[in-house]
Amino acid sequence: MKLFQRIFATFCAVIICAIFVASFSFWLVQNTLAENQFNQRRTIETTLMGSMVSAFRSRGDSGAREILNEWKDNPVSDAVFVILDDDNKDILDRDIDEQTIKRARAFAINNPNSDLARIEYGRFGEEYLFFIRDWDNQQAKRLPSPLFIPGLPLAPIWHEFIILSFIIIVGLLMAYILTNNITKPIRILGNGMDRLARGELQTRISQQVDDRDDELSHLAVQFDKMAAQLEKLVAKERHLLHHVSHEMRSPLARMQAIVGLIQAQPQKQEQYLKRLEGELTRMDTLVGELLTLSRLETSNVPLEKESLALVPFLTNLVEDCQAIAQQNKQTVSLHIDAKVPQTATIMANESYLYRAFDNVIRNAMNYSPEGSTISVNIKQDSKHWLIDVTDNGPGVDEMQLPHIFTAFYRADSSNGQDGTGLGLAITKHIAQQHDGKLIADNVAPNGLKMHFIFPKYTPPAGHKKTAAQHR
Repeated sequence: MKLFQRIFATFCAVIICAIFVASFSFWLVQNTLAENQFNQRRTIETTLMGSMVSAFRSRGDSGAREILNEWKDNPVSDAVFVILDDDNKDILDRDIDEQTIKRARAFAINNPNSDLARIEYGRFGEEYLFFIRDWDNQQAKRLPSPLFIPGLPLAPIWHEFIILSFIIIVGLLMAYILTNNITKPIRILGNGMDRLARGELQTRISQQVDDRDDELSHLAVQFDKMAAQLEKLVAKERHLLHHVSHEMRSPLARMQAIVGLIQAQPQKQEQYLKRLEGELTRMDTLVGELLTLSRLETSNVPLEKESLALVPFLTNLVEDCQAIAQQNKQTVSLHIDAKVPQTATIMANESYLYRAFDNVIRNAMNYSPEGSTISVNIKQDSKHWLIDVTDNGPGVDEMQLPHIFTAFYRADSSNGQDGTGLGLAITKHIAQQHDGKLIADNVAPNGLKMHFIFPKYTPPAGHKKTAAQHR
């Protein structure tokens, strides 16, 4: 039974015991409130109509219309009307039922001093009927209190005291039953949280409440999912910490050795300082990429994005990479499908997106031989822009292919290539932050293709698109 049903059924037991007392008491209170509200509204209505009559006598129908317009934002104005002669519309062109007008005119004629309906005449003898909607509505009459126990010879106040006491006792009893029913799984959930806080990441509680099928049992299931995710994240952090310590140990050891060499051979100080500078640069790169990866993985704040013109962005990117590729006697080419418009747009953080594509293209350069071409192709489907980066390298073993986006993972094809092992992991996270995907596939006869998939974006009219400016 659902939690709502449990609460509803429990409250029904209480309501059944006190239904008559509660309903009559509620009716009594509502009757009093309705009477007071009616009196207040009727007072405001008569005040408004009196002001309109006074304004009419001094300034004609324009005065009455002015007063009514001043009150138009007040709901009371919807109940006050002014009819000229036999029109079925008032002076503000509001439709009025003909029978209502006839009855109001008859009431005004028979009650010339009434504040609810009256007839006034203009300068030329035209008749103006002022009336309040529902002028014949009668005030509600107060009914005697129904809180009475037949056959009990006590004063009325004791009857009310006995009935209310009974309701309180029954309510407390049912509240105890309900509280116990609700708090049991909550206590189980609290104990699970305590164990999780103590570091017992294997804690699971859904089996302890599997006899229920309500919101609290679903909450226990969500707790188990949270605990499993937390266990996974902690394991991932430990894995990252292990690799970080390993990756930093090597350059630190090399820097320590270089310092020793400088001390032992001061005549080669300049040579050794250049090597030391190189190691420091590699360590700085590693730390920077670690910070970037950590920020992408753990930040709850999404990247700041704006409309980005995709074609100019990739054109500038390829031109930047081509300058580097020429040093390796390579070529980076851009191919735009004929169906892709020059106005192709995505929502993106330009800086991060540039870094993602730059990582992939540079990686392709590192693994491609001299004289090869790295191709960047732009295509589309109905909902996405498709960008492929293809190299002529050795590719990646099919068994290793799913792991190349894991931090610090290096495939066998790396062959000792320099790098931190974080570039593709960062690129993957950047793609996901853009609601996109990054997929790697081998191509025949050799090479690796990286598929970027990004959702299309249509900027609002008059919106300026950002073009890439990385040079």
